Amino acid sequence: MKHLSLQDNFKYKEYWRKAGLKKYYGQIFVDLVKQHNPKNFLEIGVFTGVTARNVCELLYLINNKDFFYLGIDLFEDFHEAISNEVVPEFLVKKQNFSNPLKSLVYNFLLKEKLNSLTSVSKFLKKFQNNIELKKGNSLNILPKTDLKIFDMIFVDGGHSYETVKFELDIIFKSIKDNCLVVCDDYSLQEATGIKKAIDETVRENLCEFKVVANRFACLRKK
Repeated sequence: MKHLSLQDNFKYKEYWRKAGLKKYYGQIFVDLVKQHNPKNFLEIGVFTGVTARNVCELLYLINNKDFFYLGIDLFEDFHEAISNEVVPEFLVKKQNFSNPLKSLVYNFLLKEKLNSLTSVSKFLKKFQNNIELKKGNSLNILPKTDLKIFDMIFVDGGHSYETVKFELDIIFKSIKDNCLVVCDDYSLQEATGIKKAIDETVRENLCEFKVVANRFACLRKK
């Protein structure tokens, strides 16, 4: 009988925070990470850090503590993106939790903005020697980042066509051949610019391409 490793058994957790990926899609995503087995991981669009925490926990298991995670996000300065991006209602409505207990804890007792750099840094403190969080616009940060070191990149930041296309253009000019690029919300009707940007990138770069669970677009150089 085959014994499953700790990473094989790894289950996605929401950690009692607001999560961009709920459990069903979160598990599909971490299964993609397991399949690719990365050591160095880049996430564009950290939100409250739930995906980041799951990825770091998994990379810790896969690589015996030896890994690197880079997260890029506007964090609490998200207002910069409201004019042309799809911003989660949770942010626009000032942490409007459906769970009243969460609202009490985070808004009144802790007075903690879950999408702030301070909150996310604290949430990921366990991995502080393996991670870096960069606060700012990906359009400014990506061109200054060494993308060749990454084995897997998760694109889930701005949702406009212009932002996603710019990010993918920079990424595919710089990444190594076996890097897997996963883009969230490929079929999101409220942000059709994502699909347009991804489809154009696939054509221009002759990428290997598949869509998983009608949500995650997976791209890789041929």
